[in-house]
Amino acid sequence: MSPEPAGQDADLVRRARAGEERAYTLLMRRHKESLYRFARRYTGDSDEAYEVVQLTFISAWKALARFDTNRSFDIWLRAIALNKCRDTARRAKIRSLVFGPRTSRLDEPVDPASPLPGPEIIAAERDELRAVEAAILQLPDGLKAPLILTAMEGLSMSETAAILGMTAKAVENRLYRARKVLADALKTDRRR
Repeated sequence: MSPEPAGQDADLVRRARAGEERAYTLLMRRHKESLYRFARRYTGDSDEAYEVVQLTFISAWKALARFDTNRSFDIWLRAIALNKCRDTARRAKIRSLVFGPRTSRLDEPVDPASPLPGPEIIAAERDELRAVEAAILQLPDGLKAPLILTAMEGLSMSETAAILGMTAKAVENRLYRARKVLADALKTDRRR
């Protein structure tokens, strides 16, 4: 029987600390897709998401000696990625003040496309998805992060709480508020 993924991560971390570069490469391969999906959903931009993933792995490598192998490596990486997303959002805000707003890339798929029936259905679903993604991007960070981590990335309340440095109850409250704000924004958008 093979060890659990968390145990495999801890073993790879120990090997990477010992100087085995391939071990860290394996860690990156294991986690890059989920980090990219998270960053893409958070930033709304594939290029920024790619940059966030790179910066996350660089920061994680630099801090690897401080990582507690009794904790979840995935949770630790997502916390770093969330901070990098926030940094990217701050830089984007400054850029938009200086250079003006940037065009959105919400047309790009987050996940590989799956076959869907009929062009009318595809167009309607694409429009709805764009509206949802745009509304999520407009959420304040305190609501956006819990929503993406739990509802979209499938993390538990306690895992999300560990990433955000808050209680599971606080995550639950913010998730409730995020869903309410999102629903209100989508209702308003449909009325237009």
